[in-house]
Amino acid sequence: FPRGAAAGDCLHRSLEQLPFQPSTTAAALTEAELTEAELTETELIERELQRAGLDASWCGAVQEGLAQVLSTPLGGALGPLCLSELTPNRRLHELSFDLPVQQARTEDLVSAFRLDPEARFGRDYLPLLQTLQVNSRGFLTGSIDLVFSDADDPQQARWWVADWKSNWIGERAVEGEVCRCGPHHYHDGAMQAQMLHHHYPLQAHLYLVALHRHLRWRLPGYTPERHLGGYVYVFLRGMPGAEGFEPGAAGPGRIVEPAPLQRVLQLDQMLQELEP
Repeated sequence: FPRGAAAGDCLHRSLEQLPFQPSTTAAALTEAELTEAELTETELIERELQRAGLDASWCGAVQEGLAQVLSTPLGGALGPLCLSELTPNRRLHELSFDLPVQQARTEDLVSAFRLDPEARFGRDYLPLLQTLQVNSRGFLTGSIDLVFSDADDPQQARWWVADWKSNWIGERAVEGEVCRCGPHHYHDGAMQAQMLHHHYPLQAHLYLVALHRHLRWRLPGYTPERHLGGYVYVFLRGMPGAEGFEPGAAGPGRIVEPAPLQRVLQLDQMLQELEP
């Protein structure tokens, strides 16, 4: 599948619109209804390919790849849970947020990431975080690809953010041409390098602040210790499907981390509303 921003946008938009879990089981569908459902998915992907300026012949590969994404157990704290198990009432696509910022400086971010030192992206991320030149006020705006719960009961569930990443990790031939790219390239070390290089840890923590505030406003009895789950970074090209899942293994294709609560709460306090 092609690389680049257009290809990534195509995959993002497809995941936003495709049903993770059909409302009617295939066994209950007539042949005509099943054909219509398949055509609907095909047409949707073909439309997104055309919108991205990509050849419609990629449709089958995209369908196969996204089916593999949805059927991969997420692992980590989420265990065997697959995205395909998330019914519409357990997921929210493209949650937009506006975080009023009174003052945000690099040293404040570094101070927050020093908390929860044993959590991922602590000491190893600080040197890179310190290179950012941040001194901002106003509004921090963004959109989270997916918010989902890990159980049916919203009071018993933990809530997570998921971010789709179409980053290409693979091998090149001697001439420099793209050669191979598959799940075995998306091991934990390779994904860690991508996370650090692109400052995804900062993105993930800001998403958790946005989710924390959303749940505080919308979920009765919300407490972050009980209800804030964490973040999942889904490297779409590296998801192996159900057969490639090893219980307890890290990856390939996904990074699953519980919310570092001290960091999230410190960032939430730092990103206070503007004074009138």
